[in-house]
Amino acid sequence: MKLMRPVAMMVLMLFFLKSTTAQRFREPVFDALDSINAIAYGSAVNIKGSSETLLLDLIFPQGDTMQKRPLVVFIHGGGFQSNSRKGSYSALVCQGFAKRGFVTATIDYRLGIENQKSEADYANALYRAQQDGRAAVRFLKKHAVEYGIDTNQVFLTGSSAGSKTAMAIAYMDEFELPDGIDIQKWGPLEGIEGSEGFSSKVHGVMNAWGAMIDFNWIKKGDAPLFNTSGTMDKTVAYDSSFGYHGFKYGGLILYQHCLSLGIPTAWRPFYGAGHTLDNNKAKQDSCFQSMVEWLFPLLSINQSKKTILAVESNFQIHRDENLWRSRSISLLHRRSTHWRGIGNPFSF
Repeated sequence: MKLMRPVAMMVLMLFFLKSTTAQRFREPVFDALDSINAIAYGSAVNIKGSSETLLLDLIFPQGDTMQKRPLVVFIHGGGFQSNSRKGSYSALVCQGFAKRGFVTATIDYRLGIENQKSEADYANALYRAQQDGRAAVRFLKKHAVEYGIDTNQVFLTGSSAGSKTAMAIAYMDEFELPDGIDIQKWGPLEGIEGSEGFSSKVHGVMNAWGAMIDFNWIKKGDAPLFNTSGTMDKTVAYDSSFGYHGFKYGGLILYQHCLSLGIPTAWRPFYGAGHTLDNNKAKQDSCFQSMVEWLFPLLSINQSKKTILAVESNFQIHRDENLWRSRSISLLHRRSTHWRGIGNPFSF
């Protein structure tokens, strides 16, 4: 027994050091997670004309005592036609944020492309998806006390079509809908899927290999935007060199537009990588780590009401994605002069 005491004390000391030195929301501080699966957050008519129940899964740290935690909502990709809320990249992101102390949700939404798969058909698919995403945000805010959510810290992310949807939720207004949207058929921008009286406003978006139909949806004062993509993506352009069924403006363009408006932003390129970073787990994990580093300074625990507008960022981008690092305390202002060493290889 005497021999066991030093070992036990060492274990306790290591546990204590881990619990006191780990930085919540930036580093994993929880080993175990809980989840509530298949929560119905609304229902809506799909392209087949039938009512579809919309589901989400909630993932959160086990044994957490914090009553108001930031929320990250993940929206899956699949070209608005396939996949579901359960996927490997969804799990990586949702579990990764949950282990850092966030509440996370991964949602399903109405899928399908109508008619001739024209740009208007894809715009309608986006419209339905963002209606469902807004409904999910409203639902989670409605149940914020039950789920331990801080309604003033709600962030969106997703993969491909999911990121397109997330950006539409954050930036698209009723008066700037894409051409061809059938409002009479699908209803108003917010949808009619329940949780009335709650806002679908979000406080930041992390765009992973997504694009926008119109970058002018983003206006001065809008929510911060993180962007990442592979520079050899042949499905959704990281720039504006080609379009995907009307989605013309990739992460680099959105990043530069946010720079011009003074919106907190970042551009995290993966040189030589394709769509979804070629489903390479190491690259996707690196992408996730970049999101964590970007999001952390924007959380309320790091913001001073007196100094929030005075803090600047210094994001350094390298050609080798493994050398990418955050140099910022906060990401409240971005300037093209912050490029270091290599200059801005994408200036135009």
